[in-house]
Amino acid sequence: MAKIKNISPLGDLSIPSLGIDVKLGEVVEVSDEAAAELLGQPDNWTAADKAAASVTPSTPDQPAEAN
Repeated sequence: MAKIKNISPLGDLSIPSLGIDVKLGEVVEVSDEAAAELLGQPDNWTAADKAAASVTPSTPDQPAEAN
């Protein structure tokens, strides 16, 4: 489990896949997998503990370059 903080310029956020609403500035605990996905949105979320800081956000696979 990892803790993440809502820093969104939009204010409060809803995460339907987790069934939670997170107020601006609020810290919530989510699974490591969810933290990785959400931390991939650095304008909206930041790590709030060491566990979240160690989670690597998912990145889409890069297509192979054509020669």
